[in-house]
Amino acid sequence: MGSATYDFLADSFLLNEGNIDDEYTDYTVDKLEEELHKYRQHCIDKYDVLRQEVTERESSLKVFSSIEKVSFDLLVQPSLYLDQFIIYDPLFKFTETESEISRVASKYLGFEDKSLNKSELAKTCAFFKKITPMIAADYVKILPVSYHFEAPVTPTINFPKNYYNDILPKEILDYFYTHSIVRSMVREDVGWGVKESLYPCRGIHIDFEDYNAEQTFIYHLWELIIDSFNETDGTATFKQTLPDTPPELNYFKAWVTQSVNSSSKAVFDKVYLENVIAAELNATYMCDNLFTANLLSTHFGAKESIKTHTATELLNMELPFIKDVNLEKLMAIRTHEKDVFTNFRFELEKQFRGLRGITDPEELKRAKENIMHELNEVQVNKINQQMKSVARNMKVDVAILTGGLIVAAQTGGLSLIASAIAVGKGYKDFKDYQDKVKQNPSYLLWKIQK
Repeated sequence: MGSATYDFLADSFLLNEGNIDDEYTDYTVDKLEEELHKYRQHCIDKYDVLRQEVTERESSLKVFSSIEKVSFDLLVQPSLYLDQFIIYDPLFKFTETESEISRVASKYLGFEDKSLNKSELAKTCAFFKKITPMIAADYVKILPVSYHFEAPVTPTINFPKNYYNDILPKEILDYFYTHSIVRSMVREDVGWGVKESLYPCRGIHIDFEDYNAEQTFIYHLWELIIDSFNETDGTATFKQTLPDTPPELNYFKAWVTQSVNSSSKAVFDKVYLENVIAAELNATYMCDNLFTANLLSTHFGAKESIKTHTATELLNMELPFIKDVNLEKLMAIRTHEKDVFTNFRFELEKQFRGLRGITDPEELKRAKENIMHELNEVQVNKINQQMKSVARNMKVDVAILTGGLIVAAQTGGLSLIASAIAVGKGYKDFKDYQDKVKQNPSYLLWKIQK
């Protein structure tokens, strides 16, 4: 089925392999931003279509990932089990426009320039090219989710009541405070440096233990000076300065409290909205950090089903053989041999169901390794031996059975050798064998490794 996203990208120079390899040396930043703006508008216009591509697939084995930069390996690993893996559109993030106020403030504070990075854009487009077979097979779906979390183009000024202490229910705010890490920041030759402790200063760095390391919060304590105030229309003109002197202690403490509360609300809102999106897509919400997982399980009563348990265990396993899998072959099997895919999935659920009561990490690790050893090595080896036995009995090369005959039979254009086999008993023997061996759940693994 593919994606409406590719209706644009298929004809765009962004996905041209030569341009990606050269990191768009033939294109100016202005030209790239113009193309990205067109892509942004296409995604916004097609948002309902992109969403429908997910919702029209009825399945309880869909995952919506909150990981904004999902890796290729993470997408491949659960492809043995999940129907769909819904991710943030990695290219859409490049289309966000920084407000003028934010740009000026960043420059004044000495932070690095946020202009378009051609190298990062090329890496993202190369990733798009790499996952194309997954998208074509309707397994990976991409949505411009980051659109919901963009900063407003016109910043608003809020006057916090009670330092935002009532911004969240007390038990949830307490959870954030328990995990909050606040450190002072000092101006350096370039930008600001983060210190290990907290003391009165003009900049603070806030993050939360076991949360997303890339999502931190930075605040600066400006001094506001009102130049004029118009009593008639209620407008005021003011300017902000950032003194070198630290603020008074109690004032600083109040500002820190307000900042932690504001950061807590921002994280909570993001997790909440992502869960709303996942629910609308009839997908299971997926996160990669303990902070969010515990927040959901403790305060929202999130429960784990056999399906979500299986998916979680599979995602947390080392599956080296997956890295060598022919992606196009795997996607073809998922699409055209659904019974094979389903058999393997049911077997995983059956095997992993028995792990739910194991609490010891080492015992759990060994049990999972034993399951995958049985499926990927013991059972696959049995299939190999059976295949060789049938080949000997039919007096044909096993390569014909695993390749030529199957392909020829499926296309209806039997080769000369395949025709000779088909008229004799050998073809019936092979068909009987094939029908039987397909019932082995590991037939999926055997086939993608051939």
